[in-house]
Amino acid sequence: MTLVSSVKATAKAAVTRLSLIVVPLLGAGYVGLVRRTVRWEWVGAEQIDRMIVQGDGGIVAFWHGRIAMMLPVIAKSTRPVHVVISNNRDGEIVTRVLGRFGGTPLRGSTRDPRKKQDKGGAAALRTAVQKLDAGEVVALTPDGPRGPRMRAQAGAAVMSAMTGRPVLPFAWATRRARVLRSWDRFLVPWPFDRGIYVVGDPILPQGTDEQAIEAHRLAIETALNEITRRVDLHLGRDPVEPK
Repeated sequence: MTLVSSVKATAKAAVTRLSLIVVPLLGAGYVGLVRRTVRWEWVGAEQIDRMIVQGDGGIVAFWHGRIAMMLPVIAKSTRPVHVVISNNRDGEIVTRVLGRFGGTPLRGSTRDPRKKQDKGGAAALRTAVQKLDAGEVVALTPDGPRGPRMRAQAGAAVMSAMTGRPVLPFAWATRRARVLRSWDRFLVPWPFDRGIYVVGDPILPQGTDEQAIEAHRLAIETALNEITRRVDLHLGRDPVEPK
């Protein structure tokens, strides 16, 4: 390696380390500001309250593009909520933001965690199953970490089928939020706005064979798309469409 290459590599590493400090700090501050200043309406809050209070455990699912305003809600739960976060740089930033709200990260993929090639999926599956069996709550983005957008991977369905725990679809939107041109159409809310959270009905697994898991996966995807479209339309927004 030449001197110039070495200097460039060192500088790049320094910038990466700095971004992992600064971005989560700014991100957590901004999310906290939005959480406090937006006038939030809740629909279906009793569903998630029941899952947490009764201690039966379950899976809270929301699309990757809506992760921003889920973090403070999940982290403020009265019982542990374990958030599945991917093993990449973006996941590290989300983990650090979540940590500032007191949340519990569970690092791994939301793709089919039974496959050896996914990054940390098998380990995440084992840990998630243990938490669910203990009556705790696991939260995840079924289309993470890289899509396709608003298309559920098998991970949530597999976890649900293995434990018999339900999946709760969850979505939010704010009236003036900006949709980024990222793969997930990430939604960035503005403070001092009007917003809504919607929790759908629990989706129960119907079996553990491949056909039943696929049917469960499709039911999760359909329900999530329906309530995500619902929150957008409720606030007069153009709905984000699946890819």
